[in-house]
Amino acid sequence: MKSVLTVIAVLMLAGITGCKKTMTPDLPGPDKEQEEQEVTVPAKEYPVDVQKAFQETGLVNKETAFTTYSPHSGISVSEISYSDYAGSPQAVFVMQVDLSDKTVSMTNTVPGATTGDFSGGREKLSAQFKRIDTQGHRVEGGVNTDFFITSGSNAGSPQGIFWHNGTCYKDVFDSEATRPRSFVYWSDNEKVRMARSADYPNIKSFGLIKEAFSGGVLLVEKGGPSPLSEDSVSGVHPRTMLGIMEDNTKVVLVVLDGRDKTRAVGMNYLDMQKIMLSLGCQYALNIDGGGSSTFIVRKAGDTKYGADASFEIRNKPSDGTERAIGPGLAIISSE
Repeated sequence: MKSVLTVIAVLMLAGITGCKKTMTPDLPGPDKEQEEQEVTVPAKEYPVDVQKAFQETGLVNKETAFTTYSPHSGISVSEISYSDYAGSPQAVFVMQVDLSDKTVSMTNTVPGATTGDFSGGREKLSAQFKRIDTQGHRVEGGVNTDFFITSGSNAGSPQGIFWHNGTCYKDVFDSEATRPRSFVYWSDNEKVRMARSADYPNIKSFGLIKEAFSGGVLLVEKGGPSPLSEDSVSGVHPRTMLGIMEDNTKVVLVVLDGRDKTRAVGMNYLDMQKIMLSLGCQYALNIDGGGSSTFIVRKAGDTKYGADASFEIRNKPSDGTERAIGPGLAIISSE
């Protein structure tokens, strides 16, 4: 501990600027912190039984449909529809990803360019996936990520920090008082971690970031519910969330449909917390929602690549069609 403090002190004196990385001993992440703290969520067998987990939330009044399938080893997809305790319809899409499977990885995607410079403006997630899809680097599916700038010369640029392939393309958070900012990051060992924006300078200085993207409020932290202060907590909307399981190599992506009184009305943050806790997440983050919420899975049996690849949008975006968005997150298989 003393040596880590010494390194941090030296870095502070040197004045860290821009996106420069400094290699240092491993920074304690959520997995190490949890060894020292009582975890309020019991460990769950992986992949999690999604149907059972939703029953445990207390949100399900009557289940109307449930399917589960695996597009690739290490990836499990579940889709559940139900009426909630208020009698409102809900539709939820869950992808569990086991990054300890050496054939599975994940990467950020960007609109208009593969370099992360956001020069191409907004773009549909399916188009972003087709651009990076090649044999040996097969996109199995994924979701939208950070809130993004909607118009102007910076359209499509994320509102928070962004790293891609070890390069930092945005180094600041566009913070709002009503939208606390947090972020997800991972390095070459595929361990995925989550932290608040205030922790970013320290984490960056330790050179642990290969990929990173930002989001809004933390829903789950250290195995328990995180305090919710954002003013939209009572609103129900389509949502996208990412959760990290106990060993930091297992990730869950969740999309909730909404704004449709006959099919799915959407959820508030309190109910979203219940879902992520029941799925066994130790950390969970709210990322961009509304018409941007997109849950994509590669079409079963598809053998083509790139522009000819076939992707299915499994949810029903509230715009009525797939929206052109900012960055996304792709789940990759090496086949």
